[in-house]
Amino acid sequence: MGWDRPDLVAALVVVEPNLDPAEPDRAVIGSRGIAAYSEAEFADYGFAQTLAAAGSVWAATMRLSDPRILHRSAVALTRAELRATFAGLSVPRTLITGDAVDPHSDALRGAGVRVKTIDGAGHNVMLDAPAAFVHALAQI
Repeated sequence: MGWDRPDLVAALVVVEPNLDPAEPDRAVIGSRGIAAYSEAEFADYGFAQTLAAAGSVWAATMRLSDPRILHRSAVALTRAELRATFAGLSVPRTLITGDAVDPHSDALRGAGVRVKTIDGAGHNVMLDAPAAFVHALAQI
């Protein structure tokens, strides 16, 4: 399908990716929470609610986004089924996660994916533990 282009991509590192579909849920901050709104609801009031709940560090970057584009991205991420594609690529792959270890990490390792977990980090690994994140990247 054109996803596997070793002539263009020497290696792939993904950080806290949405590899599996997820049910939208307003009680969750992030893609699942955003996708639980309709696009109009998110633009009208969900964006402000999400910014308030996200915390200052994440909100500082999120506030720069167009609410409608952010919503469309979140909807696409919650529908994504990328695990098999990621596992099947022929280029070297690394998955970096926070403490919430991917429950399918062993299967990914079996497919040749390097899995690195950053202790003390959540979904925003590079914001939660920047030094550990840079160290993990430097080891690749």
